[in-house]
Amino acid sequence: MSSWRLWNRLLPRPSNYHHVVKIMAASLFVLGSKANENGLVLYSHGYSFYSQKVIMAMHEKKLTFEISSVDITKGVQYEPWFLEINPRGEVPVLKDGIKIIPDSSRIIDYLEDNFSNGDTPRLMPTDKGPQVKQKVEHLRKLIDKLPANVITMGSFLHPEFAPDPKMPFIKPVRNHLSSADEKASDMLRGLAEKYPEKKDVFLKKAEAHDHNRAKIVPKEGFQNLLNDVDTVLKEVEKELESHSGDDKMWLCTDSFTIADVSLTILLDRLYLLGMESYFWTNGKKKNIEVYYGRVQQRDSYKQTVPTLCYHLKTLLMSQLNTILGVAGASSAVAALFGGIKFWQRNAKEN
Repeated sequence: MSSWRLWNRLLPRPSNYHHVVKIMAASLFVLGSKANENGLVLYSHGYSFYSQKVIMAMHEKKLTFEISSVDITKGVQYEPWFLEINPRGEVPVLKDGIKIIPDSSRIIDYLEDNFSNGDTPRLMPTDKGPQVKQKVEHLRKLIDKLPANVITMGSFLHPEFAPDPKMPFIKPVRNHLSSADEKASDMLRGLAEKYPEKKDVFLKKAEAHDHNRAKIVPKEGFQNLLNDVDTVLKEVEKELESHSGDDKMWLCTDSFTIADVSLTILLDRLYLLGMESYFWTNGKKKNIEVYYGRVQQRDSYKQTVPTLCYHLKTLLMSQLNTILGVAGASSAVAALFGGIKFWQRNAKEN
């Protein structure tokens, strides 16, 4: 008898075997990664607004970390293994050793409190005086209050406010996400029945979803939300105007802060949705326009936003999954992008 069969007889598989294997595989992946030098693993998704905030903050702080991708477009965040990590079924989540920290703002605050010495820069300045610190905190709070996901969905429902959408928010994607959002409340209530121990969490999420959707389905409701965004951006423009012409200054001071991270990811989302002409281009807010151009040159920005290859791979996978199945789609995409890299390498050599 083989040692493997003997092992199975001595230690039978538990009823939740596949569930346990997923968790063990995730743990082994982390243990075998370079990221475990400091124990930081970020469960996230490339298109998640709130994940992008944390990723940019971590790059700004020059931290080594591992990204464990959770495909929120396929509902992986609601699978049992991930609900054990975050019962709310939301990304991002930071794992630092045995510590689990959910919520983007809490994660960034945790990183600031625990990783701000030596070669790890602070994102909340402590050497600029109390006035600058208060300004950073105020603008960060103001920007973070804006519901990015609700704004995103509203732009799909009312495309007249977003005339120039870019990747990944092209029409097929907008249609798919709109359809999923329409069914999200029923899906969450279904999860409440499926997981009785988390029933309250999912029912509250369903109620919040219904509330937010009710605000943006009517055009005037979405217009009111955009007015709130514009009010915040006017205050940002005023702050930028107060030190315009000084190329060393960012939003509040000459160092890149938590408020800059929040502003950058907000501006990037509005731009990708195609709303820049509504809010700041064509002379509407010239300082924001200059700021957004500058911030796109930062290494942390380039390391955070999905690349064209990422967009193409994601779109190809979503289409091929329905034709070839998951395994076939993965093989096809791997072959395609392997071919592209081979071509690029040969082109450089020649």
